[in-house]
Amino acid sequence: MKEFCKLLVFLIVIFQVLSCDKKKTDIAIKKVESNKTSDKAAIVKVNNEVDDFSFPVDSTLQVKILRTEIFHNDEVEQHFDKKVWFGLFKKDNVYTLSQTQVFIKSVNDPIVDENEEDKTGWEVTTSIKDTCIVLIEKKPYLSNREVWNIKVPANLGDNEDFEFNYKNIEYTLFALVKKRKEKVDSEWIEVSDYSLYLRAYENGKETKTLLVAKKNIDERFIEIVFAGDIDGDGRLDLIIDTSNHYNVSSPTLYLSKPASEEKKIIKPVGVFTTVGC
Repeated sequence: MKEFCKLLVFLIVIFQVLSCDKKKTDIAIKKVESNKTSDKAAIVKVNNEVDDFSFPVDSTLQVKILRTEIFHNDEVEQHFDKKVWFGLFKKDNVYTLSQTQVFIKSVNDPIVDENEEDKTGWEVTTSIKDTCIVLIEKKPYLSNREVWNIKVPANLGDNEDFEFNYKNIEYTLFALVKKRKEKVDSEWIEVSDYSLYLRAYENGKETKTLLVAKKNIDERFIEIVFAGDIDGDGRLDLIIDTSNHYNVSSPTLYLSKPASEEKKIIKPVGVFTTVGC
């Protein structure tokens, strides 16, 4: 009975944490997106009212994703090699989504391990040897097929727009950012209040979605890694490194199919965060 009570308390705490994160995210997004005007200055004003807002909230993203590389001990769950994975692979500028076997073995972590004989790190590899962009745990909407991609800018800065057509839907990626000199006579520019949006125009209807929001940028800009139809519904999906710190990597998966249930064009569903040293 005591063990059951402990388990029950643990589950309640986890539920409360997730609920709190979701509530915080929903409130902040409503504040940012409640402004229906196309005036970007007005959107910036709303964003600045949310002082510590960071989006996405990693703890609310439930789809497991992974990359192939050597990682620190606490960054990879050992049981991941028991899951069924699909990989987004690239070969000769052609992208494919393919089910693949994932191998995880303990190796020397050159950053953490003091001796070459120590093996606290994890190396992740796949049975497919093509370049792996990301690994996604098996979901009903994933299947073996070629993925039609579109080239978009890796980074969007202050008030930059990128308009494009993808499978007969007009999209616009645009970023808002605040810049100021560290000191009046300094050449160093501080970047803050960064927001990245995706706007879609289809059948006479326009929809705007917040992709990333960061209060501060620490020597690293948000990077768009991939744009194309990953989940097979004919709409745009994205992989964005949402990290705002030079020593952190956070590839985040944005899909349109799960978002359609909420009448949105796209939503973040999974993230894999690692640190360099």
